[in-house]
Amino acid sequence: MRPDATDRVLARLDGMREEMVAALAEAVTVRSVNPTYPDQDYDELVGGETEVSRLLARHYRQAGAETELFGEVPGRDNVVGVVRGSGGGRSLIFNGHVDVVPADDAAHWTHDPFTAFVDETHVWGRGTVDMKGGLVAQAFAARALAETGTRLRGDLVLQGVVGEENLEHHLGTSAVLGRGFTADGAVIAEPTGAARPLTVMPATPGVLTMRIAVTGRSAHASMRRRTRAGAVGSGQAAEGAAAPVAVCAVDAALRIHDGLRRLETEWLESRSDPLFEKGQFTIGLNVFDGAAHGSRNVAFIPDRATLEYAIFYPPASDAAEIRSEITRTVQDAVRDDPWMRARPPRIDWPMHYPGGRTDADHPLCRTVRTARERASLGTSFAGPGDLLPFPSATDLTWFTAAGIPAVGLGPGALAMAHAVDERCAIDELVAAAKAYAMTAIDWCGVA
Repeated sequence: MRPDATDRVLARLDGMREEMVAALAEAVTVRSVNPTYPDQDYDELVGGETEVSRLLARHYRQAGAETELFGEVPGRDNVVGVVRGSGGGRSLIFNGHVDVVPADDAAHWTHDPFTAFVDETHVWGRGTVDMKGGLVAQAFAARALAETGTRLRGDLVLQGVVGEENLEHHLGTSAVLGRGFTADGAVIAEPTGAARPLTVMPATPGVLTMRIAVTGRSAHASMRRRTRAGAVGSGQAAEGAAAPVAVCAVDAALRIHDGLRRLETEWLESRSDPLFEKGQFTIGLNVFDGAAHGSRNVAFIPDRATLEYAIFYPPASDAAEIRSEITRTVQDAVRDDPWMRARPPRIDWPMHYPGGRTDADHPLCRTVRTARERASLGTSFAGPGDLLPFPSATDLTWFTAAGIPAVGLGPGALAMAHAVDERCAIDELVAAAKAYAMTAIDWCGVA
């Protein structure tokens, strides 16, 4: 592509700054909270995602895209716009999700989370970072290409999808890919601001959740001294010994947790990936509950305990092998305890979100990093883009599972996602749009 044409695209995006901010503000005022998110009123919220999809469709059409809205369930429409290339180039997807998490803590916000307050440097509101800012930047990148007469060789496929915030990829990204809207590469607009803005993120860990339910035997709290015989104290009682008066389920659960903590420490060496920092793969006890049946009272020894874990594992690891290793660790703790040996804890795996990765030296990753560097010239975050993995689950998984290399790049700090006073820096919004446009030019080629 001629340098003057590249300059025209970048200049056009500078000229669209105010319109881009207005488009993001308009999107934020749509309460597109995922209607299946916990503790939400489905009937009250359903339709918000579709409204954002329609807003994006308007911008996609202005980019010359063939646009289609469709959903797997009523009121939850995805939007896809395809800007047809002239032929002979690689195709590219711009993807992002239109749903947001609730802002039920609105009283703690500086500004109403669904009003979209704009100051000189930021747009404030729920979804500005996660991730309506990225979706708007992608749409305006496509518009700038069209409005400067820049015709790509490969197709540019714009996707706004539902359901991501509650892991409903089957309604969103997977449904869109299953409908045939695929490409040779994908850029996901998740916020990727880490140490510096607009970090390039080509990997996401696998995520499992696990629930362990432990049973004991309740009695008055004064009987704790009599929990030592045969169960949870030393664990060394003879197999035929009399049953204890009481068995503290919390003690038993913590015995299991001790084993899982040791395994987590072992993972520092045994579970690794070159794209992830040491220690990013963890077995975290995030919910713990225990009490006597029918009475949450310190006067009773607990006869039940539940541990709930979030487990992050390397994207290249097999989930079945991860589950097996963790199960063996639990079984080792059970084997040393006569009470639990006779009454094994129940292990459930409520959720699994596979990991995904694109190699750091993949051509798409290199293309996005170069585009990010060019797009940030003259900003406070100029320079080569950092390369880091996403810390948690994203839709990158479903692209790489479909054989489509994918990376994340989007405006906004990761720490702002789901946060009170969520806000997106306007300079990052514009720079992201420039990076998307430059990526499309370099990846798809120009006629």
